[in-house]
Amino acid sequence: MKLEFKFKSFVILSICFILFTAIGTVSHEYGHVIAAKAFGHSTVLHYGSMNYYPAGYLNDKDYQELINLKKKYVGVEKKNWKELDLTEFKNRSQILNNKYGTEWKKGSRWIRVGGPLQTILTGILGLVILFFRKVQIRTNGLKPIDWLAVFLSLFWLRQVFNVLFSFGHEILEPNGTWFSGDEYYLSKELGIWSGSISIATAIVGSLIVGAVIFVIVPKNLRLTFIASGINGSLMGFILWMEILGPKLLP
Repeated sequence: MKLEFKFKSFVILSICFILFTAIGTVSHEYGHVIAAKAFGHSTVLHYGSMNYYPAGYLNDKDYQELINLKKKYVGVEKKNWKELDLTEFKNRSQILNNKYGTEWKKGSRWIRVGGPLQTILTGILGLVILFFRKVQIRTNGLKPIDWLAVFLSLFWLRQVFNVLFSFGHEILEPNGTWFSGDEYYLSKELGIWSGSISIATAIVGSLIVGAVIFVIVPKNLRLTFIASGINGSLMGFILWMEILGPKLLP
């Protein structure tokens, strides 16, 4: 089989990968947000993360006083704070812990599950669309709806990327931990081997991504598609995580 490289398609597909890298990142975090809201928490969405707080926490006068103290000592280590302010900070922190300590734990496991679950369900949605349109795809080739389904199914790439990234990080900067992310913490919370969920979902993700590339994507576009995937994903990660994301969703 002769490998072909189509520059125009490479540019278009790279742009799509850039867009879906940002979309995938934010939608993953929004999965956490939806789960947190379901348990009554207040949430704040950032470009690559989210925070949740028990209902009423952000408006609590003790929390507001903590914020004011932190603003007063921006860039100053707590050991260099005035003793009176440090004591007040500790006292108000304890008060907040007494008020909301148990509330923080409400739904915490499901909140952690929310992100990966959203990503996986989105990937499954893409596969379902491709499955029900397989006859049309064979007859007429990939239409816009099919390309959308292809990119949705590639949300499974997150599961593969996370493991590769964790392995690479451990090799370059060893700290004794080969896995990271939601799947790692979920495995620990469930009392199973720390890499169980990461490896299992990475294997499934690899099979799905391989099937999409080598069964769904046309042969004459495969090389271009793979090249644009590498290029667009890297550019999308840098653009969103380092440049646009911090400005749009700080």
